[in-house]
Amino acid sequence: MSFFDRKNKDNDDNYSDLNNSSYQQPQPDQNNFDQAQNQYNDAQAGMGTQFSPDQNFDNNGGNNNYYFDQNQPQQPQPQPQMAGDEEWQYTEQSLQSTLDQGADLKAQLRSQLLADRSYCNHVLRNTNSDQVEDRQQATNRINDINASLKEWFGTDEMANEIYMDANRDYYIFTDDLAANPDDETSKMWQQLTMTLADKGLLANAISVTYNDQVDQAWMNYQNAGFVDGNAFLLNMYNDLQGRNFNTPATPAEIPFDANYRVQHVTDKVDKILDSDDKLVMEVSRNANHQLQIIRHYRKDNLLSRDIFDVNGVISATQFYDHRDANKVVRENFYRQDGTLVLIKSYTNDEPYIQLFSEGNVLISTFDSDEDLIVWWLKNQALKQTAATIFVSINSEYYKKILTLRDSGFEVIPVVMKQSENADIISDLIDGKDKVSAVLAGNDDVNTYLNKNSKNKLDITTLKELDTPIYKQ
Repeated sequence: MSFFDRKNKDNDDNYSDLNNSSYQQPQPDQNNFDQAQNQYNDAQAGMGTQFSPDQNFDNNGGNNNYYFDQNQPQQPQPQPQMAGDEEWQYTEQSLQSTLDQGADLKAQLRSQLLADRSYCNHVLRNTNSDQVEDRQQATNRINDINASLKEWFGTDEMANEIYMDANRDYYIFTDDLAANPDDETSKMWQQLTMTLADKGLLANAISVTYNDQVDQAWMNYQNAGFVDGNAFLLNMYNDLQGRNFNTPATPAEIPFDANYRVQHVTDKVDKILDSDDKLVMEVSRNANHQLQIIRHYRKDNLLSRDIFDVNGVISATQFYDHRDANKVVRENFYRQDGTLVLIKSYTNDEPYIQLFSEGNVLISTFDSDEDLIVWWLKNQALKQTAATIFVSINSEYYKKILTLRDSGFEVIPVVMKQSENADIISDLIDGKDKVSAVLAGNDDVNTYLNKNSKNKLDITTLKELDTPIYKQ
């Protein structure tokens, strides 16, 4: 029932209800009553024919309500619908449609402005200081965008998402690839992989710790769904030692003197003794009976330890202090062809790290692992590559990886929880590290960084997992 129908019905009820106090019955004038005649002398106008209680007057077919029926108000007739009613309803609908369209356009404008500002920030992150014209154009566009945001939305304090460029290569940096990652680590890998996949991008990986089982670990990550099956891993030692080139290699043989004899300890361990029954070597094999480790002894003291890769090819040698068998004083790393590629020295007598060419010519020396990692990424692994590196703020090399920005690489920190690594997060939100883009592990981290950061950040929240994580 419409508003007008309800209003008409209320008016009708007031008139038709005889018991309604709003309806006043006409009353005869008491001053005109003639007691002798026992009747009123004059009838009031509009009261109809006089009658006495003794009269059987029926002028309405026995209807005792004749008087009231004669004076019953007429039912109001419905008014014809006016053309103006339709006109304002149409105008109202048109106005609402226009307002809705305006709201949609404003939302579209906001999205476009933020996307363009995100791209400009991306340009600023990935251009060198000497690219003055490009940087100035990006800065001018940001100023124009901010002006439009203020004009239409009253503020330019809105967080952008990180611009992802399909023409760049994306890498997840990790110190080491854990063979059995905990739930938090596996969740991070999956969220990063899903976030990039949602944008049509592939997340490859970089690890920088020596690990002769790293290839098997990477296959396990792929099989478990932590990373994309088409993604690849760059391990610094695999790359320096030439394992990524599928170079044919011949498994090593155990050096054996005619006077030596073998003493079987277990199915996987043998001891090699000389003619005086002095321990010369201890040989360990893996489950496939390939060489895994050979320990060399002199006068029962451990001299060195040879480490072999999964193909049985020597990969590294560790030399021990002759006064302390638990102290490594030097490490040699070899290429697949047996040539020396790297020396790490733990004494003060020589540089910490020495890098050699295939012809055993010294290429460079480094004072720390961090320096070697940065050199390798810049000059070998990612040389002439437009790359973006995602690095956890928990990485041992986080601060050093940030310096790659000076060489044209885009480095984006990953913050899974605002409670982790308080000092690093403090530097991040205070602007000390000049970070302008962050991947957040969840919406709470996004809100925290956006609210507390002293400089403007582009923040993308990683996609949430739909199912619980189960360790493989």
